[in-house]
Amino acid sequence: MEIKEVYKYGHQKVLESLDVNNKKGLSQSEAEQRLEEYGPNTLKRGSQVSPWDIFISQFKNIIVILLIIASSISFFIGDTIEGIAILAVIIINALFGFITEYRAEKSVEELKKMVTTQAKVLRNGKIKEIDSKNVVPGDILIIEEGDRVTADGRLIEADNLALDESALTGESEPVSKHTDKIEEDVPIADTKNMIYMGTAVTRGNGVAVITDTGNNTQMGEISNLLSETKDEKTPLEEKLDQLGKSLIVITLVLAGVVSLLGIINGRDIIEMLKTGIALAIAAVPEGLPAIATITLAIGMRIMAKNNALVKSLPAVETLGSTTVICTDKTGTLTENQMTVNKIYLNDKNIKVTGTGYKPEGEFKENNKVLDVDNNEDLQLFLKAATLSSNAAISQEDDLWKVVGDPTEGALVTAANKANISKVEMEEKDYNRMDEIPFTSEKKFMAVSYIEPEDKEYIYFKGAPNVVLDKCDKYLNNNTIEDLNQKTKEKFADINHKMGREGLRVLGVAYKEKEKDDINEDIEENLIFLGFAGIMDPPRSDVKESIATAKKAGVRTIMITGDQSDTAYAIGKMVGIGDDTQKPITGSQLKEYNLKELEEKIRNNSIFARVSPKDKLDIIDALNGNNEVTAMTGDGVNDAPALKKADIGVSMGQRGTAVAKEASDMVLLDDRFGTIVDAIKQGRVIFDNIQKFIHFLFSCNLSEILFIFLGILFQLPTPLLALQILWLNLVTDVFPALVMAWEEPEANIMNKPPRDPDKAILTNKFKIKIGIQGFILTLGPLLTYMYALNNFSLLESRTIGFMALAFVQLFHVFNVRRKNGLGFDKTLLKNKYLWGAIVITVLLQLIAVYTPLLQSIIHTTSLSLNMWYIVILGAIGPVLLIQIYSFIRYRLKTR
Repeated sequence: MEIKEVYKYGHQKVLESLDVNNKKGLSQSEAEQRLEEYGPNTLKRGSQVSPWDIFISQFKNIIVILLIIASSISFFIGDTIEGIAILAVIIINALFGFITEYRAEKSVEELKKMVTTQAKVLRNGKIKEIDSKNVVPGDILIIEEGDRVTADGRLIEADNLALDESALTGESEPVSKHTDKIEEDVPIADTKNMIYMGTAVTRGNGVAVITDTGNNTQMGEISNLLSETKDEKTPLEEKLDQLGKSLIVITLVLAGVVSLLGIINGRDIIEMLKTGIALAIAAVPEGLPAIATITLAIGMRIMAKNNALVKSLPAVETLGSTTVICTDKTGTLTENQMTVNKIYLNDKNIKVTGTGYKPEGEFKENNKVLDVDNNEDLQLFLKAATLSSNAAISQEDDLWKVVGDPTEGALVTAANKANISKVEMEEKDYNRMDEIPFTSEKKFMAVSYIEPEDKEYIYFKGAPNVVLDKCDKYLNNNTIEDLNQKTKEKFADINHKMGREGLRVLGVAYKEKEKDDINEDIEENLIFLGFAGIMDPPRSDVKESIATAKKAGVRTIMITGDQSDTAYAIGKMVGIGDDTQKPITGSQLKEYNLKELEEKIRNNSIFARVSPKDKLDIIDALNGNNEVTAMTGDGVNDAPALKKADIGVSMGQRGTAVAKEASDMVLLDDRFGTIVDAIKQGRVIFDNIQKFIHFLFSCNLSEILFIFLGILFQLPTPLLALQILWLNLVTDVFPALVMAWEEPEANIMNKPPRDPDKAILTNKFKIKIGIQGFILTLGPLLTYMYALNNFSLLESRTIGFMALAFVQLFHVFNVRRKNGLGFDKTLLKNKYLWGAIVITVLLQLIAVYTPLLQSIIHTTSLSLNMWYIVILGAIGPVLLIQIYSFIRYRLKTR
């Protein structure tokens, strides 16, 4: 295709540029040649992450690299058992990470599946049905109601044609099409002389010349955006990365200082190398990657039980630091089902309850339920509305769907709520005699029916101004009155008022048939019945969920392809934006550079008529403002932004397969409120991650200080490398792991989101870990010093090893509550905690009483009097920390 922006040209010009005759189409040989030139009409496969790449990535973790270095040194100095033990730890961690992180990237593949359909094209002057992958630029495509469009094209003919483009643009209403050229620049949603791959024909039929196929289509551009959009690291991944890098510095400095100190004091170089390795192992929390992964996986299971299926582990925590939810309107905030919300019958504003196409609801005036059977005006209005519609509603399982135009489906549903069924009427001798189909030019539809009493009536619906112009009478309390100019103006004002409420307004009229030609008959004596206000209504729980999010410091932004007025009205209903904010449109967005958009987005929460590229720009602007962004959506058009955002959230019931695969989380119940629940759980998970980091780091610090102070005081090395590895990977893991099941802290959703730039280890947190780590060291160190004067070195080391193991185990009660004591009413709610304590005690006993482990980690059996020393050294530091916490808590709560 040589010309760009095809919609700006007449279709004849487009046909000439593609060298095709619209009456004959391409010849078979020309089609084959173009297929060779342009390639098949399919979406290219995106780059795939191989299982091997995922496995290798497990070894790129800083902590794993440190362990590999420690293992290499162990082999170098002849400690083969130690080297093998460390390698085993590395491999187990890598296998676990590989299993939990391995998931296929299917976004582009799902897009490809979506368009493998049949297409009717003109070849050699004959209509042929071919596989859609063989459609080429220049093909003459024939479409009719119910067809899915298989490629992008410029319309040549459009007979009452309308398409559902919601999956591409986000606009809920079908778009009426025409063949005229459009001279000004317009967004995709307004290119009404074009058709696009993946959209569906809801009304009429048409003929188009194909302009783009495969990845050159609008759907293909979305596919390209998906493959080009890189998954960025989540805040937790970045912070754990920073933590790992900090550990390198700490480890090297500690190992170097202690080794140098020992050599200066005349200790054996090999002995000091072993001590350096021991310190390096003590400084590195080997269990951190595994426990972080397991904790996130546990959070994932908890969320799944609450209808939030999270697909990537770090996304679980990132939800807790979310500051902005960017949500699509159609199908996310709203039902994605057009509904008659209001009916106006001459000074009577009737509210219609119920949403979607389920024919259940009531008609209320001033909050009082109307008896439709005794309201002839309302009965006639609903009868006229449903008979002048071609749509039908049907039930599939528990879901009601519309066949045909969604707006007409809303009218049919409203009538069925009053037990007025078009299907039943037609079965009872209501015979349609004539029809003037709706067109975008005429903006009305009229039908005539012969009814059981052998009278023929015309029922008429359309744009309010068109209907009013053709009416010279109106129905008022079952009385027909003249429609004068003043009354027309009153009705016109009502129409505008309903429009400002975000309603799509249709006028309804009728008359008894007077002339043979229906086209002539509708020009006079039409009787105006009233207005139907139709909208895609907000989901029932959305407003409350948005308010809860706001209370938690999470802002909600609406990003939609729909009209500005509709977006504004829905925003007002659910609590997004305020009266001073007008929606920013896609065309306005194009005028802003990134810095300007960053500023605008701080004060604007509604964006309308946006394209997929606009959504990515908005996400970039939010990232520029250091926001942690969750993007929700269900359509194909949402997929690139879902992937670009920190957290992509798709709808499980109504969402497209593409959106689900591009997202990090799928809402199984499609409730916006489930996002807020997931944000709460994300916060709980981060709190619990901080708790196990607090536990692991204070325990590891106690090991470092135990060794460091032992050497400083000229004592034999208190712990050996494999003893430290045992403590880090066996003794510490289970108590740290059960932090994942800790109960939420009070008022967790009454505080603002965690600052994404804030380190996991804040200065205050470091001081707390430092003080507690030092206190934990005192008991085992004093125990070890006492034992050296009374027992052998092997026994003394075992006593120090056990005292350190138990003081670390009991330390879990110090860290399980961020505020207050660990011994509170929530203690019994975490049943896994007591299991972890029992398992850890048993493992420690196995470590000192089984010959195999005695020989591997260099321990010996302890007598009863030795156990008194161990218990005293373990309980003392824990009591000191509990007393300090109690005093601090009492002072805080005064």
